[in-house]
Amino acid sequence: MPPLWIEHSVWLASKKLILASQPRLQKADKQWTSATIDAQSAALALQQRLETRPKSSISTLNILLSGDWVRYAVLPWQDGLYQPDDWNAYARLILAQQFAGSAEGWRLCINPAGFGEPRMVAAMDESIYQVIIELTRTNKLRLNKMQPLFSAVHQLYRKQLKAAEFALVISEADQLCCGFWRDGAWQGVISLPQNQDSEALLNGGMAALLRQAAMLAQVSLPPQIYISSSAHPLAKLSLPECEVSYLGAVHPLFAGDWAL
Repeated sequence: MPPLWIEHSVWLASKKLILASQPRLQKADKQWTSATIDAQSAALALQQRLETRPKSSISTLNILLSGDWVRYAVLPWQDGLYQPDDWNAYARLILAQQFAGSAEGWRLCINPAGFGEPRMVAAMDESIYQVIIELTRTNKLRLNKMQPLFSAVHQLYRKQLKAAEFALVISEADQLCCGFWRDGAWQGVISLPQNQDSEALLNGGMAALLRQAAMLAQVSLPPQIYISSSAHPLAKLSLPECEVSYLGAVHPLFAGDWAL
């Protein structure tokens, strides 16, 4: 007899897709499957994985987006923006400047913030969003949430981020995402390509990437670094001028052998 409810979680990165299927309300084994992807094959790979997923009476879906599928920017405070449409237009302007292209075809998610504080925006291609919505519908799944990986990691480890000034670093197999926090708000979020293995990152590679990210964000390297990774064992990472705290995997379902 199939489980009553299975929660499916997809991690969609630049070059790999992983589907984790976790039965709820009863004890049963989790299942994982993966596929190597690129921009052209991602939709087909997702369709195939959803079609062949473990079946249940109720099927829900969570989506994590990272790599080339999502972009981040920090919006400096701007007076005179009172409506969501005002902030969206401002965000598109900042994104177009930061990424040197039109942001009109992007779907935006702007984090709320207090008066006078900068806000973080995450953006994804609207066409990719619509493909995911259509695949969810055709495969009779209920979409619980679709999150950028950086936002999901921040939410997962929020209670551990106690420093007043820090960098939150997410290290993937082919990309590093680094957010800089100060004065109660994000000051910059930078994504950098990286192709180093764990040994190279431990022996100076991570330090160089963090210095580059801080330079691009136009901030100084903070005294506290928090790192999350499912791709690299970085618990022993040390940096000469910073305190380093290793948080763990980016998601409980995507660790060990089932990591990017």
